[in-house]
Amino acid sequence: MTTFTNFYPEDCFRENNGKEGVFQMIVKDLVETRELLAEVTREDIYIVYERFENADCHCEGERVEEIECDPEEIVQILTAHPNDSLSLTSIKKYQIGVEYEDLAEVLKDIRRNFSYLLEEEKVLQPLG
Repeated sequence: MTTFTNFYPEDCFRENNGKEGVFQMIVKDLVETRELLAEVTREDIYIVYERFENADCHCEGERVEEIECDPEEIVQILTAHPNDSLSLTSIKKYQIGVEYEDLAEVLKDIRRNFSYLLEEEKVLQPLG
């Protein structure tokens, strides 16, 4: 789907091919996010799934052409800094559909290669 709307070139971030007044940008719209494996990750580890709807925008004067692009799915493993609870660092970023076929494959890789970030699943023992 292509849509046209009024837009100002200064809102675009890149001049296209050196042409004055012609700009291009990729717009990423975060449409879904959720934390994965929260019940088994350590307290300072976050595994986050994000899904983006992307559009390639071409601006010329006050006219914008928006071309829908393929959606993008990303899973990131983030860790909190021990001295700064507001800051996160990415340990690993997975691109679904590029490096891994689907989310199940990503989770399998996390369990295999980052098991040290996961707590052992607690198994209830019978009483007595």
